[in-house]
Amino acid sequence: MKKIYMNLHGILEIGDDCPTVIMGVLNLSPESFYQGSVYSDDQSLEKATRKMIENGVTMLDLGARSTAPWSQKITIDEEINRIQSAMELVCNIIPKEVIISVDTQYTEVAEVALKISLKFEKKIIINDVSCLKTDSTLEDFLIKHNLPVILIASKELPGDLCEIAEILHEFSKTIKHLKSKGYNENLIIIDPGIGKWVEKKVHTYDLKIINNLGKLRILNLPILIAISRKSFIGTTLNIPDPENRLNGTLSSTAIAVYNGAHIVRTHDVDNQIFEIVKMAKEIRRNK
Repeated sequence: MKKIYMNLHGILEIGDDCPTVIMGVLNLSPESFYQGSVYSDDQSLEKATRKMIENGVTMLDLGARSTAPWSQKITIDEEINRIQSAMELVCNIIPKEVIISVDTQYTEVAEVALKISLKFEKKIIINDVSCLKTDSTLEDFLIKHNLPVILIASKELPGDLCEIAEILHEFSKTIKHLKSKGYNENLIIIDPGIGKWVEKKVHTYDLKIINNLGKLRILNLPILIAISRKSFIGTTLNIPDPENRLNGTLSSTAIAVYNGAHIVRTHDVDNQIFEIVKMAKEIRRNK
């Protein structure tokens, strides 16, 4: 029987026997660690969106706030200003089967994004790097509107968990809490939170998380991996500039997919990533 963890909005199947989902990153934040992913004007954003659609993405991740701990902080109003016009532009371009992941920790931003998505009859999912820890009202918003969510493993601060056992524990607690409030757990995607989120998290933790990714499968939820050009690659390979971390990204992505990732969030959407992901998936299926 075909194992499907999620049929997202009824238009995208995610599961072991489904193609790995490629999520393209559309970054609206000039504070981002990787400047090659930032689209700060309408022309560059439209060009990148059209290219990603042509290359076959089924999800786009739209974020207006850098979550790197060293980045300059912005207000919620600034985040809304950035996301509002970008949402309008992207919704006007994408076909109905492409889903927008709205990368935010705040209900006010999610409300604006949802309103625009409904106007254009497009589908969204909320991507919260804090695992609903930053804004306590966001979970009620998700429940009220029956919106799917990507939860990034966090205990107190975004991405502050280092070991796969504690990641699994915190996910279990959060999922149990959401279910107790009436939220459908079949609307949840989990992300272990790869990256330099807090000072204590050195690069070897990220390597171990990728290596032990399969342990998250006990939750029977889609697993998203976001490793594109991140600092653990730079530290491992001694490559300080994210611009030069593509090889490390591709090799890490292949291993993550082999270990069970269903969704790959990436800055680089081209034939190379699709071929690498497909090969890793097929090797896993035939082991």
